[in-house]
Amino acid sequence: MAEHSTVIITGGGSGIGLATAERLLADWPAVKVVSADLKAGGFGELAEKYPGRALFLESVITTAAGAAEVVEKTLAWAGEISGLVCCAGNSTNHASLDMTPEQWREVLDVHLDGHFYMNQAVARYLIGEGKPGAFVNFSSLAHNFGWPRRLPYSVAKAGIDAITRTLAVEWAEFGIRINAIAPGYINTPLVVNATKNGYLDPSIQSMHAMNRFGEPDEIARGVKFLLSDDASYITGEILTIDGGFTPKRIPWIKK
Repeated sequence: MAEHSTVIITGGGSGIGLATAERLLADWPAVKVVSADLKAGGFGELAEKYPGRALFLESVITTAAGAAEVVEKTLAWAGEISGLVCCAGNSTNHASLDMTPEQWREVLDVHLDGHFYMNQAVARYLIGEGKPGAFVNFSSLAHNFGWPRRLPYSVAKAGIDAITRTLAVEWAEFGIRINAIAPGYINTPLVVNATKNGYLDPSIQSMHAMNRFGEPDEIARGVKFLLSDDASYITGEILTIDGGFTPKRIPWIKK
């Protein structure tokens, strides 16, 4: 697969999804990008900047029917699909002891169901057409440590690891590569607003070896790499991009 034709990005209206859309449109002049999201957000400006190459689809990807509709509408517009990036996600802050079934499901639905149904829907098209493809899912650092009050988020991200690895093995024979990215703290609108409003502990920054949060485009470059033929022998991998958060873990006070 020398070059992508059309890449679907769930959650392409803001944050990492939007940065990924902009990176792909800027670097790959022939590629088309579809943002499947609840709102157009910043993707609307990209559609104006790259006429005929960017399409927003108001979508709910937490059901098989919703994911299939995204694929159907993308094919009606672009004619083909070669890649998928699953960025759509949410998070909540609830004590596990008090968590309601609704609070549990609202996170798992978007992350686990959304990832699986979109992976499945795009793969069904590719396999049916005998075409290769490359997918990038989104895990998180929360997949490997205990994060109080974020239980469904951590569970969902660990599940996305399993989805990524399992489907990579199942679908390798069809030329479909599936990887995931586990980002550190990134300056998305959510993180920026939480920092400004005092909801985010400022000491978290120093937990990163590079002593800063990442920028959305730094993650987008990783997505582009995993989608590209530069990563042609990589599948089932969870790529950590976290500014050294994982290896540092504990405070280090230099004397």
